[in-house]
Amino acid sequence: MFLGARGSIGELSNELFLASCIVFGVTIACVGVDWQLRASKNYKTEGSSVALDSILQAVQMSENAKRVLFRDRELSVLRSTVQDDIAKGEFHSALVLCDQMATVFGAVEESEVLRSKVQAIIHEHHDARIREEIERLQTFLAQHKWVDAYQYAAKLRRLFPDSPRLHGVEQHIADTRTQYRHELEAKFLYAAEMKNVEQSMKLLRELDGYLTPDEARRFRDTATDIITNYRDSLRARFEMSVSDHRWHEAIEFGEVIIDQFPNTKMAEEAQTMLETIRIRVTEDETSS
Repeated sequence: MFLGARGSIGELSNELFLASCIVFGVTIACVGVDWQLRASKNYKTEGSSVALDSILQAVQMSENAKRVLFRDRELSVLRSTVQDDIAKGEFHSALVLCDQMATVFGAVEESEVLRSKVQAIIHEHHDARIREEIERLQTFLAQHKWVDAYQYAAKLRRLFPDSPRLHGVEQHIADTRTQYRHELEAKFLYAAEMKNVEQSMKLLRELDGYLTPDEARRFRDTATDIITNYRDSLRARFEMSVSDHRWHEAIEFGEVIIDQFPNTKMAEEAQTMLETIRIRVTEDETSS
C-alpha cells in the first residue's frame, strides 16, 4: 500500500513539473510577443513624430526662408500678375509689384524692364486722353464759350499737371478770344460802311461784351450812328405795319422796340399802340 502510494505521488510530481514547464514557456512566449508589439508601436510612433516635426518646421519657417525656397515660383506669379494688371489698366498696382520684384526678390533688371513697359503704356493712355480733352476744349472755343473754356482748362491742369500738351493752354484761350474780337470789329465796321443797319446792330451787341470802356471809345461815333439809324428804321417799319393794318408784323416790331429801347418815349408809344392793336386782332379773329 505504502509503495503504491509513493508511486502515485511520484507520478503526480512529474506531472506538476511538466505543467510548470509548459506554463513557463507560454509566459516567455507571451513576453516576447509583447516586446515585439511594443517595439513595432514605438517605431511607428517615432516615424509619425519625425513626419510631424518636419511639418512643424515647414510651418515655422520664416517668411524670408519661404521666399528663398519658393523664389522662382513667386517670381512667376508676380510676372503673370503684372501682365494681368496692365491688361486691366491697373497701372499703379503693376508698378507696386515691379517694386516688389526688385526689393524683395532682387530681380532689379527685370523689374526695370517691366516698369519701363508700364510707364510707356501709361504715357500712351494719358496722351490719348489729353488729345481727346483738348478736342473738347477746342469745341468750347469754336462756340465762343470762353468761361467754359477757362474752367475746362483748369480741370485739365488738375488732372494732368505734368503734361507738356497743356503748357500755355490759358494763353491759347486768350489769344483765340482776342482774335475773335478783332474779327467782330472788322465785320462791324464793314457792315456799318455798307449801311447794313441790322447786321451792324447785331454785331455791335456781340462786340459790346468784348470791349473795355477805353476800347469802346474807338467805336463810339460809329456805334451812335448805327443805333440811331436802327432805332429810326424800327420806328418806320412799325408805323408802316400799323398803317397797312398788318397787325402781326406791327406787334412783332413793337415788341422789338420795347425790348431793345426800354425807358424811351418811343417804347412808351409802342406799348400804348400795341394794346389797341391786340384788341383789333382779337376782334378780327372772333368775327371771322
